[in-house]
Amino acid sequence: MFEKTKKVSDSLKTVERTLQILEAFSLKEPEFTAYELAKKIGIPQSTIYRFLRILVRKGFLEQDPITKKFRLGIKVFELGSIVLKNMKLHKIALPFIEELSNKSGETVHLGILDGCEVVSIESIESTQSLRIASPIGKRCCLHSTGIGKAILAFLPDEKIMEIVKNKGLPKFTPNTITDIDSLKREISLIRERGYAVDNQENEIGIRCVAAPIRDYTGKVIASISISGPAIRITNEKIPEFAKLVIEISSKISALLGYKPH
Repeated sequence: MFEKTKKVSDSLKTVERTLQILEAFSLKEPEFTAYELAKKIGIPQSTIYRFLRILVRKGFLEQDPITKKFRLGIKVFELGSIVLKNMKLHKIALPFIEELSNKSGETVHLGILDGCEVVSIESIESTQSLRIASPIGKRCCLHSTGIGKAILAFLPDEKIMEIVKNKGLPKFTPNTITDIDSLKREISLIRERGYAVDNQENEIGIRCVAAPIRDYTGKVIASISISGPAIRITNEKIPEFAKLVIEISSKISALLGYKPH
């Protein structure tokens, strides 16, 4: 019995180590040497090589023949594509993302809440020469982005406080909200008007207008935004874009079963 329990424990540890390796990769850190990966995860370099060989063989990782660095392989992309293909929100929202991009002429993002951050799960870039690029999978803070604030504002107050406690309110530009009183005022404003604005709060020179997406229970599960250079998305232009983004988010919410009171 002890032998069997130990084997199960060892197997679970192996699975956990494998997941730690895959989760170490991100948009900010897309590549690692074996030494860097071992140091980041906190396991011996000799141990990590066994995992890396298997992950490369199975296609979950690939190694650059010149730099010898490891990066995520095509198998991860294939699995991610399956998730997106079968995600009801993504399937419903895609034609509306295209519609919003065509009407606004700017970059459009679809984001969902993941933990204490917002993650972009779809985007269509503007066709204009000066445009905002944001890769799918990018994570952003909730308090400093339009797409994040449109979700944050409609969470329960205790959840908002929990997120602030865990993530803080880091400053990215002089316009970033960095104190809880200002955040509360911003949340009240978003709830009142139904849309959020990132007024160069996450990055200087970029403005964003976003609205929440609700499921059939009325819960906010995502948000959709228009992003672009501040020289084009001026303060005067915000009401026009707010009307557009609310119209599109309402259509998506309706198809998800939401019926406003």
